[in-house]
Amino acid sequence: MMASLEPDLFVRVDDRLIHGQVVTTWVKHLSTRVIWVVSDRARAEPIEVVLLKSSVPSDLALEVFSLQEAACAWSRFSGRRLMLLFERLEDVIQAFDLSIPVHSVNLGGLRYRPGSVALTKAVYVGEQDSHTLRCMENRGIRTTIQLLPHDKKIDVYEFIRGKSR
Repeated sequence: MMASLEPDLFVRVDDRLIHGQVVTTWVKHLSTRVIWVVSDRARAEPIEVVLLKSSVPSDLALEVFSLQEAACAWSRFSGRRLMLLFERLEDVIQAFDLSIPVHSVNLGGLRYRPGSVALTKAVYVGEQDSHTLRCMENRGIRTTIQLLPHDKKIDVYEFIRGKSR
């Protein structure tokens, strides 16, 4: 049987982007050496790009892309394992619409913002996030909450439906 040419892709939404859980626990668990931060906001801030890149060990390849740059880079990417980090749910939808094959998403952290409600101690969603999650579900993007690899995965759509009963 021929091996898949599609890279192993782990997609995480975490408004903190790079931090200890990502750099130590998730990278080790996934056996990845390549991280792409996909954020128009971060990409537009040269000092943030420098700070993000300086936050990872030298044996990790970290790139900071705008959504459009990530879509262009995706068409040329030939690696086997890749972690994509987004800071907003809306960016996942845009990446999907730009033909980045996002099939599942890990919600690792969305901090409290005025008007948001807690799904877990680390994931808060507001009205726009709820709408975006419905759009993700309609596109068939599986979405789970899992802070660390050994934590149980929580299906976000089932969880939200259970809370709304």
